[in-house]
Parts: sequence; C-alpha cells; structure tokens
Amino acid sequence: MPERAPRSYGGDLLTIGFQIAIVVGIPLLAAAFIGEALDRQLGTTPTLGLVSILVGLAIAGLGTFFVLRRYLAANPDQPASEKAREAGRAWDREIQERERKREAGEDE
Repeated sequence: MPERAPRSYGGDLLTIGFQIAIVVGIPLLAAAFIGEALDRQLGTTPTLGLVSILVGLAIAGLGTFFVLRRYLAANPDQPASEKAREAGRAWDREIQERERKREAGEDE
C-alpha cells in the first residue's frame, strides 16, 4: 500500500468536518422547524418539538457514524513496523534507566 502524503490527512479531515456539520446540522434544523410547526398546529407546546429534536439527534448520530465508518474503511490503520516497535522499546529502556538513576540518587 503506498504511503500517503502528510498534507492529504488535513484535506480528509476538512472534508469529514464539513460532512459531519451537514449530517448533524440539517437533521437538527429540520427537526426544530418540524417540531415547532407541529406544536403550533396541534397546540402541544413543547412536547412534539422536544420529541422531534431527539429524533433529529438520533439521525445526526447515525449519520456521523456512517461518515466516520466510511472514512475508516478507506483509511485502515497500518500496523506498526518493526522499526517503530524497536524505537518504542528503546524509549522504554531509556525511561527505566532514568528512573533507576533517580532512585539510586545518581541524578544531577
């Protein structure tokens, strides 16, 4: 699999941000207007408005889930390379050595 250029992640995140804004904003606005109209027409203030906003939140959450799922399917997490694992082990050894020196009083 080819390596991605670091700049493409910013573009992806900007795209996802706009998609999520649309997926959350449109259902909530539509729910608010529909709920308010139904409340006015049926005289049930604020019951149907609150119910419609809760439905709008559920739809927004589902839409966000699908946007993120599509992004994660297109950009799978790459397993760590052996070089990265060795760097992590070296860092861990360095931290353990510093702790040992500090406990032994060898620290500056």
